[in-house]
Amino acid sequence: MATWQADVFVNSKVGQIKTQVDASTFEGAREQIYAKHGDVQQICNLREVGNNWFSRSSSSSDSDSLGSLMAVLLLCGVGLAIIYWYIAIPLAILGYFIWKNWED
Repeated sequence: MATWQADVFVNSKVGQIKTQVDASTFEGAREQIYAKHGDVQQICNLREVGNNWFSRSSSSSDSDSLGSLMAVLLLCGVGLAIIYWYIAIPLAILGYFIWKNWED
């Protein structure tokens, strides 16, 4: 479900206000505005301003965050290998010899 924002002219007493509603579609957002503010005179600049945290729809931001997570994990692994080089190098050499002997 997405968050929508609009400028709403309620009536001459209230004037124009900004409001936010949660809805899946543009039409759903309009219905939510009417449900929240009653019979408004005008809805201007209705636009989607963000997705809720619990939204399960896939988007490019999901893949961007997955890529960022992978990069952080890779950097952490490289950092640990640098810090514990005296353990990492012998393990890498041992793994290499085991791999080569396994093929034969």
